[in-house]
Amino acid sequence: MASAALVAALAASSLVRAEGEWQPSTLSEATLAKVHEAAKAYQDCLNGEFVAHGDEGVDSRLQADRILHTCESRLAPMKAAFDAENVPDSISERYMRSHRTRGARELVRLLMSAQAMRAAAGASESNPPAAAETPSQNPQKNPEGKSMEIDLNLIPAKLDAVHVGLAAVVVALLLVQVILLSVAVIALLRRRPEPAAAAPAAVPVAEPAKLPEPVVKKETVVLKESTPDAALQLLALLQKEARFVDFVQENVAQYSDAEIGAAARVVHEGCRKVIGQVFELAPVRTETEGSRLTLPKGFDAASVRLAGNVVGEPPFTGTLVHRGWKVENIRLPKVAEGHDTRIIAPAEVEL
Repeated sequence: MASAALVAALAASSLVRAEGEWQPSTLSEATLAKVHEAAKAYQDCLNGEFVAHGDEGVDSRLQADRILHTCESRLAPMKAAFDAENVPDSISERYMRSHRTRGARELVRLLMSAQAMRAAAGASESNPPAAAETPSQNPQKNPEGKSMEIDLNLIPAKLDAVHVGLAAVVVALLLVQVILLSVAVIALLRRRPEPAAAAPAAVPVAEPAKLPEPVVKKETVVLKESTPDAALQLLALLQKEARFVDFVQENVAQYSDAEIGAAARVVHEGCRKVIGQVFELAPVRTETEGSRLTLPKGFDAASVRLAGNVVGEPPFTGTLVHRGWKVENIRLPKVAEGHDTRIIAPAEVEL
């Protein structure tokens, strides 16, 4: 078709922009060469696909999507080169995205231009030239009385100055975008920590300062309501074995210390018996009280309480004042259905 040569010329003049766009100083020359080679291969693929399939008459956006999908694999070596230099994924993806965006814009513009030219060519073929019309079919005449003839060869077949100016503006904006992107990439690469075995061409960068981590993290406390049956049952056992409720409810001010001590011994023995039967107790810390120990970072703050001058971050070193207690098992007796647990001790009536 006659417009195929024009499509090829537009592709050759507008899509080849692969070299000299990104030169970050922290990348080696070999990596830069691989990036430029992959970019040129990507642009060459777009050129070839446009020349081969740009004149098929398909919708320009659908055709551009197909060409971009076909040439996407040409960017794989560029990603591999960036990964070899430990370039962050956000930076490499942004750089490759700029190539995809630029290629998509150029493809859509060229495909739409080719589609418009095909439409203009079809319109000119369907309408015969004005010079072939008879004087009766074209009544317009010039001042001398001759019929006016329209020479279709005078219609420009190339881009005019307005399109050239717009293309120049687009190229300038793309160059500004590439420069800004290069500056951002260089700034981010300079902030990257220095690797253990730096490449020969790499520039050493300073390690960023680390922010101090908080010692205690605030967590949301969820309160749950406990049932009173177990507490009432335990209180009843203490009353039964140690007369605990009778002891604490008695006014001991009228008794001597010796009398109180004798009663406290009985209460202590009964309470000890009940605690031993119901709870299986174990110390929180197995070290001897008075010994020195070190609490590592991330210790359980619920089982160990710090006292004294608490400053800084763990690990902490101090003296064990109390080993603490924890319950490993509970053995409360079962309650018969219908039993009123609020009756701690029934009243006694002697007959």
